[in-house]
Parts: sequence; structure tokens; C-alpha cells
Amino acid sequence: MRKYLVVLVIGVFFLPINAISSIYYSAGINYLLPTDKFKDKNKNSVGLKLEVMNKNYCRLWYGLRIDHFNLKKKNQVSYYKKETLISPVVKYSPFVRDCFDNKLLPYIEGQINLSSISGTDNLSKLGLGGGLGLGIAYNFKLFKKCWMIDAEALYSAPNFIYRADKRDNLKSINCGLSLSVSL
Repeated sequence: MRKYLVVLVIGVFFLPINAISSIYYSAGINYLLPTDKFKDKNKNSVGLKLEVMNKNYCRLWYGLRIDHFNLKKKNQVSYYKKETLISPVVKYSPFVRDCFDNKLLPYIEGQINLSSISGTDNLSKLGLGGGLGLGIAYNFKLFKKCWMIDAEALYSAPNFIYRADKRDNLKSINCGLSLSVSL
């Protein structure tokens, strides 16, 4: 897990320097609901989400996200063990004009995933895919800091662009809840 935190912190250096005060650090939980062939091999699973987001623009946010799941097996013969996603993320809130404190901010989200998925099939773990979703955030001030509570639902296909030849496209619905703070 330490290597994922290092990648997340390094992601800050790719954000513009003048926007450092608008960088939010986030941690939360995800609930993965497998769909299609994925649900034949694995049960619903709980995971961890870490995120660094630049929220310099009121309606457009971008950053880097890491999701990690220890997957629960359903089928005793063939199943997937772990899924880790590193994703550049863009969130856009087209329904609001301003983003002041104590306001609900609905948004749409898109991401590209670089995935590592291990399974009993012993195929290459590497995958490339993406996800689309909807969310709602609530921003507020506490202890002289800006905070945000964020709930989202994301349709994820972390290996639909590239995966090992005999591996399934692992589609899922990921529901998450996280807390962010701007330091």
C-alpha cells in the first residue's frame, strides 16, 4: 500500500504550482458490484480509494486516483483475487454556477484506468480501461480548512482497452463515499 501512496503524492507534482491551495487529499471506501461474467466468479467486495484532486476551477476538477480491492471469490475454481487501479480523473459539475461553502455539487466523472488484476488464471495482470459515473459532493469549512464529502457511482471496465488474450472484460459498478480536505 505504501507504493500507492508514493504514486499519489508524486501526482501532485503534475498539477499546476499556482493551484497548490486548491489541492484536495481524499480517502474513502468503495463497494464493488461485479456485473456480466465477473459476477460469476466474484462476490461484491469492499475496497479503498485514495485521491488527489485539483479543484482550482469551480466546475472542473482533475487529478489522480487509486482504488484497491481484495476481491471475494464466488467460484472456487476460477476467480480474481485483487484489483488495483491507478486513474487520471476528470470531474465536471455542469449544473452549478458557483461553488461556495455548504453547497451540493452534482457532477459527472470520467477516468482512464491502468489496472493490475490478479486471478487464478495466472494471466498477465496488466490492463487498460476506463470508467464513467455520476456523483454528488458537499463542501464546507471546518477547523479553518475546506472539506468535501463525496458520494459517487461509477461504471468501471478497467481492462476493456487492453488485457490478456483469454481474460474477461471485468465490468463492475463501484459505489464510493469519501472525505476530502484541502491542506
